[in-house]
Amino acid sequence: MNQFKILTVVLLTLLITSCNKNDDQVTGVGDVMIVARQSGENTVYGISMYAYTLSSFESVTAVSTSESGKTYTLKANQGYKTNFYFETPEAQFTTTKPAAATFDFSAIFTNGLKQDFQDVLTDKVLPIPTLDKCEYDAVKHQLDLNWTLITDATSYSINIIDGDELVFRSIELKNNVKTSVISAAGTGWAVGFTPEAGKTYTVRLYAYMFEPGGDAYNIQAVSFVEKQVVWGN
Repeated sequence: MNQFKILTVVLLTLLITSCNKNDDQVTGVGDVMIVARQSGENTVYGISMYAYTLSSFESVTAVSTSESGKTYTLKANQGYKTNFYFETPEAQFTTTKPAAATFDFSAIFTNGLKQDFQDVLTDKVLPIPTLDKCEYDAVKHQLDLNWTLITDATSYSINIIDGDELVFRSIELKNNVKTSVISAAGTGWAVGFTPEAGKTYTVRLYAYMFEPGGDAYNIQAVSFVEKQVVWGN
């Protein structure tokens, strides 16, 4: 699982837990966001886009008003027909921010019906979060995190990755929360997973900016930072 697939897992979980599938309903919604990450000394940008439905997609494509002649082809997220996605490949991230644009989605559902829908993307981005503290406390047997709050961030979340596998996902954290404590006995770990003492894991802090009046299906921008941490006793 690459670093941007982890974001899609968060969004997919929100979709599954908040919606009941109805095969007779063929309504789709689209969401496009600017993703910012660190590359050496530079901040680089790409886009991620998602299409959601309570029914079942057969295919989804999208075009942008800022990119004449280019068509994005979305694919099923981990086989789920309710959620299709596209993510800019790492090698194609650039130091140039994506332009504001309207994205026109065209969806074909598994029952053969078709629908078009839109999402408007502005050029607003989030700066890369700063993890001021990311250390394992051997006395309290917990991972202590502390970060600087970002203006315009709507919420935060924390992921822990073991190699390419997502092994921990926090709940959505409010925009005034700047600390977190994670223990092996706490919630959020993958089923059957226990962190191993002496092993190095990747900790990622995500910041999200929702669209005005938006929610987890209407995100304008995402940024993240990651650090390596050795799990203690």
